[in-house]
Formats: sequence, structure tokens, C-alpha cells
Amino acid sequence: MPIEMPRMMGLQTAYEILGGKKALADALGVCVRSLNHKLNADRGVSNLDLFVTAKTLETRGTKMLEHAAKLRAVLADNQVARR
Repeated sequence: MPIEMPRMMGLQTAYEILGGKKALADALGVCVRSLNHKLNADRGVSNLDLFVTAKTLETRGTKMLEHAAKLRAVLADNQVARR
């Protein structure tokens, strides 16, 4: 497997998780066209690209977990109120 393949696949999975190429391109500070060049191996995927992508995913994950906790709290409040 060429060295760029894990990097390109990592970006592809990230944009799927983030909701699309535009979301990842915005996080990386590039246009979608530039992101497509990275995904197609026309341009390299830098360590900074990977770092920013990982940080963006971590931030999104934290927000998702925090919101899930809020929803669980609402459920718990509803169950207590019904008793």
C-alpha cells in the first residue's frame, strides 16, 4: 500500500463523519477542489492536514458526547416526573 493511501482514506472517512467534503475543506482552510486533489493523490496530505482533521473530529466527538448526555438527562427527568 503506498504511503499516501492511509492518509487519503483517513481524510475520506473524516469527511463522511463530518457530513461532507465542504465541512472538512472548511476545517482545513481549503476549497473543496483542493480537498479533492488531496483525496485523488494529485496533491499530498500533510501532517498538518492530518493533525487539523484529527482535532476537528475530536471536537465534533466531544460535542456529540456532551449533547448525548444532555438528552439522557432529559430522559431521566421525564422518568422521575412520571413516578
